[in-house]
Amino acid sequence: MGDDVGVTVAVHSAKGGTGKTCISTNLAALLACEGYNVCLLDMDLKAPCLCTFFNKYPKWWLNEYLDGNCNIDSILNEIGPQLGTKGHFIIGCSNPDITAVRKVSNVDRKWQANALKLLLAAKRSLFEKGIDVLILDTGPGIEFESVNAIAVADLVLSVMKPDKISYVCTEQLVKGVYMTLEKKCYLVENMSPRLPIKLAEKEQVFGIPVIASIPCICDIPQKNDTCIISLTYPDHIFTASVKRIRRAIEEHIAKI
Repeated sequence: MGDDVGVTVAVHSAKGGTGKTCISTNLAALLACEGYNVCLLDMDLKAPCLCTFFNKYPKWWLNEYLDGNCNIDSILNEIGPQLGTKGHFIIGCSNPDITAVRKVSNVDRKWQANALKLLLAAKRSLFEKGIDVLILDTGPGIEFESVNAIAVADLVLSVMKPDKISYVCTEQLVKGVYMTLEKKCYLVENMSPRLPIKLAEKEQVFGIPVIASIPCICDIPQKNDTCIISLTYPDHIFTASVKRIRRAIEEHIAKI
């Protein structure tokens, strides 16, 4: 990719428990293994978990960058070498401490607006430093930090479960948020029943592409607790599904 050019992907959902973070981490890892320089930021400020997943408890958190107390470089941690990726794999974690979560739950509109400006500045800085793909692992729903992430993104991956409530809430998000912000978006159905899934029918319902349907397999949560599935189990059906998502991102990158 050219200098100062990259793509920002927000991984979002209408409700919690859809597997956003699992998909975000595995997607980031697969892209980095292909040689892309990837940065993954934990934008779920009210229920952060990247620090736990990667066992990284840094001196500076994303919260402190959004507070204006440090620069973006201070919060970044390179994990590519320990995972053996071809490209850089950099993460930025949010603070899981309950005090930090309470603080971000009570910020005012001025803070939220400034946080959006800082997020845009971080995006520019990361691309200038050679990041190809910035992945924002968001919280569910329309909390300000999630809407900020969507506003900053070039592409939205909306993760849904195969149930009526998830479908209805996702349809509302597509029409009320993604389309309003004029965002290109893809749907990913996670925890699908192991039956033939007719993606074309779902695309007609939502009006946007459904690029993957990930089967509901009991060992996925268990494996995800101990490793990045797509790297440790390259032949797993979950890995094949995330590779389809990766290819969609690569096609988007090729058009830049």
